[in-house]
Amino acid sequence: MRLFNATTHNLTDFLGETIPPYAILSHRWQDDEVIFQVILSGAAPTKKGYEKITQCCAQALRDNLGYIWVDTFCIDKTSSAELSEALNSMYEWYQNAEVCYAYLCDVAEDTVEVSSGGSGRGGFNDSVWFTRGWTLQELLAPTRVEFFNADWRPLGSKAKLKGIISSITGIQEEVLDGTLLPQELSIAQRMSWASERVTTKVEDMAYSLLGLFEINMPMLYGEGKRAFIRLQEEIMRQSDDQTLFAWKSSNSSADDSYRGLLAQSPADFKASGEFVQSQQRFNRSPFAVTNMGISIELAVVHWTMDVYLAALDCETQSRKKRVGIFLAPLPQDNQYARVMCAGEDLPDFPADMKSEYRKVYVRQRVAGTSKPPGRMYGFWLRQFPPVWKGPHSEFEVTAYHPWDETERKLCIPPGKRGTAGIIRYSMREDYVVNLRVGFDAMLNPVVQFGGSLMTDARLKARDPNAFEVQMADDWMDERRACVYIGDRNYGLNLNDGIIRILVLEEVVKGQRMWVVYIAKPENGAWHKDCVCDGCRLTVFGTRYRCKFCPGFDYCSDCFQNARRTHPGHSFQEDKPVWHAAVHCDWCSEVSLLLISLCFD
Repeated sequence: MRLFNATTHNLTDFLGETIPPYAILSHRWQDDEVIFQVILSGAAPTKKGYEKITQCCAQALRDNLGYIWVDTFCIDKTSSAELSEALNSMYEWYQNAEVCYAYLCDVAEDTVEVSSGGSGRGGFNDSVWFTRGWTLQELLAPTRVEFFNADWRPLGSKAKLKGIISSITGIQEEVLDGTLLPQELSIAQRMSWASERVTTKVEDMAYSLLGLFEINMPMLYGEGKRAFIRLQEEIMRQSDDQTLFAWKSSNSSADDSYRGLLAQSPADFKASGEFVQSQQRFNRSPFAVTNMGISIELAVVHWTMDVYLAALDCETQSRKKRVGIFLAPLPQDNQYARVMCAGEDLPDFPADMKSEYRKVYVRQRVAGTSKPPGRMYGFWLRQFPPVWKGPHSEFEVTAYHPWDETERKLCIPPGKRGTAGIIRYSMREDYVVNLRVGFDAMLNPVVQFGGSLMTDARLKARDPNAFEVQMADDWMDERRACVYIGDRNYGLNLNDGIIRILVLEEVVKGQRMWVVYIAKPENGAWHKDCVCDGCRLTVFGTRYRCKFCPGFDYCSDCFQNARRTHPGHSFQEDKPVWHAAVHCDWCSEVSLLLISLCFD
């Protein structure tokens, strides 16, 4: 360690236990500072910054200290090795100092009113010293900190001014007076202290926090924001405190982006000062950085389509509410990215929700960080056999939202699962049919058309007609009559000779959703490679080809308005013939159009 003699104004190197008692200066860098090379050249007195050095020396001598340390000239910043060692040791150097002199060059007042908390412009409260990244550790590490104004008049000690300093910085008074060590608080709480501070170099926002988290790592100026990611990775290697993940993005466009578990900057922790580790731990397994992302085991629940809510082992200190984060699966197996859901970043994790433990890999960097359009958590019933309109016709809908015949959507609220809705309606005068849709535990789409709505659990329920009982998912069993389970990636394509059901993922008005088509087999042709030129959706049933425009097609819905939307053109009706009970021996589909018979 290199110290400056307060009497002779010479630099001296000391090692280990030979280091004498010293005072240390905390200040803001300004123009014309004295640096290491200037001290060696003897030109220090010509510099504007020399005044605070002499004042610091004079104060040290009054405190019976023979040496001072000042960051501007006690480090040779032309040596990358020395600079790296100094930055990794700086917290300890401030901690070991007998006293730290905090020089506030922009404060004019001579006294600080404890009750008022500042006096406006030029006051203690408004000093830029409280906004700089490096001064955070310079406030926390030393046991004794004495504040001075621009004229080097004393303003008071850290202990005396702890109330005002706490209101300015958000740091607990118990930390400022030494009752609590900073390291006794959660990672999120400590990060929150740096959330509104700034540094000249982006990397220094991370490097200035090394000592606060007891981390050593090499300095790589030029790496930009990657420095803060490295810091968090190093913290993870030494701590299982999951408040590290309890942050909210400070980026206004984050709602449309994939993100990692780690924050981009301390600014993301601005609202995290209340987060502490949970008293009851859900996760006992270690988490680590891998080449597939951060490997971590979390309790998760399905929240919406393709979004899971994962519980963190942390909670709010005052409300004792566990918090969670939203994760979205990526195309790669068992890989996820962090996302926002409905504008939320850190929701409460419901204590009464049934969850499952899952080991996941959360990628920090995702190629193409924009999320695809969100998928509606529900179904659009675009087509199903029409309602019989005779006397005593029935049409009853059980769903989370009121039925809108123009929309025909059945949606599930976030956090719910299972049944999206039930429609019981008259299909003929003498026949009432049950139509039910939902998602199973793996988010596969499930459709029931026909059959009974009753299940064993519903029969045993105290009130079989209670909404929660009707919306349970115990009916989703392929062994039950008229229940068909699709695939979460591919949907459902069924023709059993009695009913034709097609469930496809399509993009409607910018939103991905499951679109349901139900028809009699003879009316249920799926024109697989044909998209309607009106609504841009799959053509199901009858296809209408424009006789004058090659490749121009309408579905039956858009054809109703063809005279207005495609005037002066006539259409050819293309309705494939259904060959009942005949299946193709190649693809197993029910045969439509022509049958080619093998005569061999």
